[in-house]
Parts: sequence; structure tokens; C-alpha cells
Amino acid sequence: MFRFLKSSRYALEGIWYGLRSERNVQIWFGVLIANMLVALWLGVDRTEFLFLFFSTFAIGIAEYLNTAIEKLSDRVTTEREEIIKRVKDVAAGATFLASINALVVSLVIYIPKILEKFEISV
Repeated sequence: MFRFLKSSRYALEGIWYGLRSERNVQIWFGVLIANMLVALWLGVDRTEFLFLFFSTFAIGIAEYLNTAIEKLSDRVTTEREEIIKRVKDVAAGATFLASINALVVSLVIYIPKILEKFEISV
């Protein structure tokens, strides 16, 4: 049990570090909160809310992994190396893909809700 608590503390320190010091993590967190508030305002159902939450949360997971890879890569070498560039690009690509996924999920759920809320017919 002690080992679990200790590793949980390290994980929480990492989460807090990202929120305090990484601009993209801060942006993601703001988007997560805004997305959840919009979902509540539009009255999405439970399933839609879960899709919105998990797709947006996946961006944060990807962003944290991207940050870890970037920090480690910068520690390995400060010189420009092609392999380090590729590793960083792939990690950034994962974040980008997660973002596109969340955008598509959000649009599919929100557009009909917005049209309904403002009584716009198409």
C-alpha cells in the first residue's frame, strides 16, 4: 500500500507540474473545462457527455506524454539531431490527432444541439 501511495504522489506531482508550467497543458485544461460547461449548457445526454469528456481528456494524455518526450529528448542532447526531431514530431502528431478526434466528436454532438437550442432549421 505504501508503494502505491508513493507512486501516486509522484504521479500527482507530474500532473501538477504540467498544469503549472506547460502552456499547452494549461490550454488543454481550459478547453476541457469549457467543453464540459458547454455540454452542460446544451443539455447533452450522459453518453454524449462521456464521448466529449473522454475525447477531450485524450488530448491531455497525449499532451502530457508529448511534454515528457520533449523534456527527455532535450536532456539527451541539446544539439539538433534528426532522430530527436522525428521523435518530437511523432509525439506532437499524436496530440494533434487526439485534438482532431475531439473536434470531430464535439462538432457531431454540438451542431444539432446548437441548432435546436437557437431554433435554427436547416
